[in-house]
Amino acid sequence: MKMIKVSKKIIEPHEILYLESRGNYTMFYLLDNKTEMSSFTLQIFEEKLKDYNFYRVNRSQIINFSEIKLFDSTCEQLNIFLKNGLQFSVSRRRRKLFENHQSLFVS
Repeated sequence: MKMIKVSKKIIEPHEILYLESRGNYTMFYLLDNKTEMSSFTLQIFEEKLKDYNFYRVNRSQIINFSEIKLFDSTCEQLNIFLKNGLQFSVSRRRRKLFENHQSLFVS
């Protein structure tokens, strides 16, 4: 399994809950409730994690698909709830792509 270097720490993809853009930085939220900050943009990590069941749901967040508990879809909006209760909104622009991606990874 590929490891991701964040600051001076090595993180395995399965340890990541989600990532969030902070301007030119990326904040990693880990399953052990810790956070790590990287000086690389979210786009860099989107590319590195594309083969590890991660998906960019909107401009500023990438989530770990294996941590999804529930999808809630209305005509206007698609919301994702993670196992820990956090909620994310999928942008309108990414909704169709997300639904296609979901069908590949969620049984």
